[in-house]
Amino acid sequence: MRPVPLSPAHWPQARPFRFGDVELLDTDLDGAVRSLVDVASSGTGQGVHLCNAYTLSLAGRDECYRATLAHPGAVNLPDGTPVSWFYRLAHGGPAHGPVRGPSLMTAVLRQPGRRHFLLGGTPEVLAALEREIADGYPQAKVVGSLAPPFQDPDRRDIEAFADAIRVSGAEIVWVGLGTPRQDQVIAALTPEVSAVLVGVGAAFDFLSGHKPEAPAVLHKTGLEWVYRLLSEPRRLWRRYLFGNSMFVLQAFRQLRGR
Repeated sequence: MRPVPLSPAHWPQARPFRFGDVELLDTDLDGAVRSLVDVASSGTGQGVHLCNAYTLSLAGRDECYRATLAHPGAVNLPDGTPVSWFYRLAHGGPAHGPVRGPSLMTAVLRQPGRRHFLLGGTPEVLAALEREIADGYPQAKVVGSLAPPFQDPDRRDIEAFADAIRVSGAEIVWVGLGTPRQDQVIAALTPEVSAVLVGVGAAFDFLSGHKPEAPAVLHKTGLEWVYRLLSEPRRLWRRYLFGNSMFVLQAFRQLRGR
């Protein structure tokens, strides 16, 4: 199984740019949906990583994680207004993005005839998510789901995930395992399955109703992280305090260098 290379044929409206050593594609939600469906219809593997400020700050200081985002078949899309602000400052023009995980997932679920697999969350979250999809997106077909233990998977786990995805016949696999675990799993699975794998972080919790999503009015303000921090301060304070600070520092250095 060979992953799909990064090709203008699959991402015709996207504009490549770099943040540090991570290569990203700037595209809007509609463009991302069209490209995902196009690649899914081709029956080959591709790994789609949604990169927010925390993701990029982690890649800046972790060489192994940086390599994960550069695996064969990887596509990195900007997720979060701060990343799109960086694009505008670096390139002197407005960004098409960002592409948010929950928005991308719901938009693709509206596409008729697609076969979906859910990887991540807890059994309770997956059960609620499958009910939500059945009720709200009847045109989508969930052909399988798996809630693995909350731990770093080994090779046997990856093989089990791949077997389940192949047996299901899924075209699109939504991976909700959190950063960086979901990106590592996507990198390992991309050459093993004939599906597009998309890391969507907390989208499983939001769409299933297990956690509150930031109001839409905050999505383009760059302050969505504040809402999430106030919702889960004990779990997220370190991520946002250090991750966002490192992102701003890296962005400043890169912009100054230009």
